[in-house]
Amino acid sequence: MSSQNAVGLVLLLLFLGLMIFFTVMRRRWPAHFRSIRSFEQLGSAIEQSVETGERIHLSLGTASIDGRQFAPSLVGLSILEKIVSAAAISDRPTVVTTADGSLMILAQDTMKRSYARVRAAGRYENSAARMLGATPFSYVSSIPSFLNDEEISVHILNGSFGTEGGLATAFAEQRDMFVIAGTDDLQIQALMYAISDEALIGEEVFAGGAYLHVNPMHRASLKAEDIIRWLLILAVLLGTVLVTIGGQW
Repeated sequence: MSSQNAVGLVLLLLFLGLMIFFTVMRRRWPAHFRSIRSFEQLGSAIEQSVETGERIHLSLGTASIDGRQFAPSLVGLSILEKIVSAAAISDRPTVVTTADGSLMILAQDTMKRSYARVRAAGRYENSAARMLGATPFSYVSSIPSFLNDEEISVHILNGSFGTEGGLATAFAEQRDMFVIAGTDDLQIQALMYAISDEALIGEEVFAGGAYLHVNPMHRASLKAEDIIRWLLILAVLLGTVLVTIGGQW
């Protein structure tokens, strides 16, 4: 095993250990995070959508599940659990879309389990998870008619997007919907930030599960990430100091 792989393995094991520790100790050392306006306002937007009989839409992006771009979509699935549970009593159930068939199946399974968890299994519909297109732009070209036909009032994008993510955000903003937009691509994040009032920046894209209290492990993972981040910063600073001192000798 190379030294690089060994370091990676050590960091992974340390991260998993910290996650388990903070999950077990969550009552003694509860997590405290800075406020994120988008997630704070989401609850009110869901309540209003339920009261007015309109739909909530979650887009899981246009990436497939067989690559590293799947990470933000995985977080989107955890957000889906919370949304489905919160809006289970609505006359018009939550709908989720994607451009990948395998991800659509995962979304269906997530929704089915979420309805069962709140004792509303009979409200689950397979058609609530849909594949709008097989390519990024065939997907986004279906968004305008989809938003109109389904009477969407809350439009959430949490997945991997290219430039089509800007269009998917703009279509909803033009209709004066409540929009949360986030992706893992920094350039597309900047585009979404310019279009949407509730854009997610940087690592906020991966914090949805923690901020919406989906599972204690989500909050524990953020605390573990912070510790690993500080350890890496200290390692870089220490390495810089040692190289500088060594160079002087």
